[in-house]
Amino acid sequence: MSDLNDTDSTEEGYPTWMSQLPDEYKQDEYGKGYKTMGEFYKTHKGLKAKVDKIQSPGKASEYEFPEDEKTDKNTLDWFRKTAFALKLPKEYAEKLYVEYNKYATGQIDKVGKERTKSIETSDELMHGEWGEKFDENMKLVDKAYEDMGGDELKKVLEDAGVDTNPVVLKALRQIGFEHSEDTLREGVVAGGSKKDDFDDEFPTMKNM
Repeated sequence: MSDLNDTDSTEEGYPTWMSQLPDEYKQDEYGKGYKTMGEFYKTHKGLKAKVDKIQSPGKASEYEFPEDEKTDKNTLDWFRKTAFALKLPKEYAEKLYVEYNKYATGQIDKVGKERTKSIETSDELMHGEWGEKFDENMKLVDKAYEDMGGDELKKVLEDAGVDTNPVVLKALRQIGFEHSEDTLREGVVAGGSKKDDFDDEFPTMKNM
């Protein structure tokens, strides 16, 4: 029987350790790459360890992801189910989850910065246009929100990213003015603009 470290070869050029294999494998070209049985065993033990490492878990609940107080449980459950459906190895799934969180956090920060910039720009523009009437006109904007949908309308406009748009603010101000119980539509609109000027700027609101 061949020794584990036997480097001899048969007349056909196959390592002698292969003579111990079943007949169908004794002259398999694959075995020529391993001079000794010990080398073959060591290599394949390492391969098996790598294969075991990349096996996917038997259940979605076996995936382990880093969590903190900001972790969204629904997102976590979705990620586990998706990783399981794709048969991702635990190590790869965890790395993907970490990178996904980095990207998502970056996007949230980006949107927040853009939102802040939009508010600051709009505030500057409207202060410049409305001057001393700014606070008064913003109260009319609040009244328009109150009369036409409240927080629900605010959310719709915020989600669309237009709640700070100067055109939207001016339209809401006019709506608030129109709805004021102690003010008639005719005459001067708060902020110094005439009724006819407003009709020219927003013709679709003439008959509100």
